[in-house]
Amino acid sequence: MRVSRPVGDPEFGRVQPCECRRLEQEAREAARLQRLSNLGPLSDARLDAADTSSESAAAACAFADAPDEEPGWLVLTGAAGSGRTRLSAEMANRRIAEGRAALYFVTADLLDRLRAAMNASSGGDFSFALLFEHVRDAPFLILDDLDCISPTDWAREKLFQLLNHRRNTGRRTVLVAETADLSAIGLQSFLTLDVARLELAESSPGARYREYGGMSESVLAQYTFDRFREQGLGGRGDAENLHGAKSLVVAWAEQPAGWLTLIGGTGVGKTHLAAAAANDRLAAGDRVCFAVVPELLDALRASYRDEGEASFEAIFAWLKDVDLLVLDDLGAHQSTEWASEKLYQLCASRYLRRAPTLITTNVAPESLDPRLASRLLDSQRGTVQYVKAKDYRTDQPAMVINQKRRRSPRRG
Repeated sequence: MRVSRPVGDPEFGRVQPCECRRLEQEAREAARLQRLSNLGPLSDARLDAADTSSESAAAACAFADAPDEEPGWLVLTGAAGSGRTRLSAEMANRRIAEGRAALYFVTADLLDRLRAAMNASSGGDFSFALLFEHVRDAPFLILDDLDCISPTDWAREKLFQLLNHRRNTGRRTVLVAETADLSAIGLQSFLTLDVARLELAESSPGARYREYGGMSESVLAQYTFDRFREQGLGGRGDAENLHGAKSLVVAWAEQPAGWLTLIGGTGVGKTHLAAAAANDRLAAGDRVCFAVVPELLDALRASYRDEGEASFEAIFAWLKDVDLLVLDDLGAHQSTEWASEKLYQLCASRYLRRAPTLITTNVAPESLDPRLASRLLDSQRGTVQYVKAKDYRTDQPAMVINQKRRRSPRRG
């Protein structure tokens, strides 16, 4: 349409879009910015008015609202469950709603994508150079879980190159971590006096016990070490090492540290031992989660649209931070790209912090995601126990699955 203007007005004779066309253009631009943001399931994560009224949230939002031409860095810290990721998503989403670009990455995911791009053929949309440039020059970048990476020399080097460029060019950057001590990954030098710092208070604790897969607290109470049959089915002496496996788990449960992985065929008592350990730690006052892995992944998928304590971010943060996490039947899930990434992120976080984690599986380590297998088998961080016995339920030899499972290309 044309707007009536006097002769000499800069807008005289200029065609301007009508209101409906302007709204369509803004919607298309917002959708484009959302695709480029890498927020994924966090695209709809917004804080309500009550949440944004807090002092810390208001400060973070003010940082996001500042002009891109104004250099600035923010370090956002807080314990797991404090709402770091949700506030980060709010910062990105409020910019996108205003038509301004924002880029969000979980740091471990970014490093994985950079490694994959280096190994891919040169050129194309996913080449290392293009991906690195895209992140390096983003006007507003959020790096979440910065302290939950495996600090290899390569990872340190790439992060240093990335952040050094952004520091020198004045790109606005948000670093999100549990603490502001980044010396372990060689990035402490970036936290100078002119970097703004914001620490979030830990959210109020929820219930001490959560389960995914049917192991309710009343059911859990039935699984004790005293009720474990060390002699196998019917006490006929058909157990090869159940006594030793039980002794190991009992000792670990007294002072859990690092990882304990029980590998064995179906029905040999792995779940009973894991539940008994969870029982003991719950009685000792620890927060405990007993999760059957396929059921846990289903619950995480279903939580994307929820809010508050039932939201994906809240559940995932609680899983990272809980005193004892039992992952029962690892390897029984469908190995989609999404499932592999979520399990890796969860396990990588607990692995780096040596958070007590008890895993049971009937899948040989070489058939699991290599990133998980390397952590399971790390003798510096945990113990692997092969449980050998007949199936309690069928009196048949219990077999460990050795074949590698075909991975589905579907996501989610």
